Amino acid sequence: MGKIKMNHFKMKVAASCLSFTIAVGTLFTPISAFATASNPATQLDGELSTFHQGNVGDCGAVSAIQALDNSVYGRTLLQKLITVNSNGSYTLNFGSGKKTVSKSEVTNAYITGDLDARVIEAGLQKAMNVYNSCFACDVFTTMTGFKQKTVYGASQKTSVINALAAKFESGQGAMAACDFTIADSSKGIIGDGGHSYSIRWVDSNIVVVINPWDTSGLIYMSRSQFENSIRYMTYVDENAKKVVVYWN
Repeated sequence: MGKIKMNHFKMKVAASCLSFTIAVGTLFTPISAFATASNPATQLDGELSTFHQGNVGDCGAVSAIQALDNSVYGRTLLQKLITVNSNGSYTLNFGSGKKTVSKSEVTNAYITGDLDARVIEAGLQKAMNVYNSCFACDVFTTMTGFKQKTVYGASQKTSVINALAAKFESGQGAMAACDFTIADSSKGIIGDGGHSYSIRWVDSNIVVVINPWDTSGLIYMSRSQFENSIRYMTYVDENAKKVVVYWN
């Protein structure tokens, strides 16, 4: 009986993975307002390619930056976020207010890889201290200018996860991030709230998160594991103009 149940679970996960693959293929088709760049590490292209968190406590910022790539709203926001100035500096058009950074400040950002991501982190460093254990929700607030709405309790946790699932299954996706109480070394999940991850997908069976150490990798888990092990999660509700924050 246990083997039958396990096979049934594997079939559900396989089906969910297939639906996830189809959905992201549709949702994340690149739409760039910039000229096509030959090297995303040295040229802005209005899109996020692979990047890596530096060796500092900026996972909250880096996971929030990656989360821009996980929704239609976030990708549209990204297109408008950076202005290149005639003197070679960059202006970040944050909802909370504009910040301008120099080339040297971008060079000193700890992110490696994609230039758009490095420019955004440099701008966030001026708007807030991203290297001092900031949370993704605070970065979302800085980026969008929206106010936060904080919720607590088991029923609210389920409600938030259901809201995320609805956003992904609608094809719109979500700017979302989380951290975990319970570790899972087999998946690269750090517990005790020690590391922030962006959320790439949620449905009734599976959740997919991305570790900002390497944004090219996807971490799959069952929805039940996600729901039982998260400590905190946040997402941008662009329709209500709120950054929703859940604490366990």
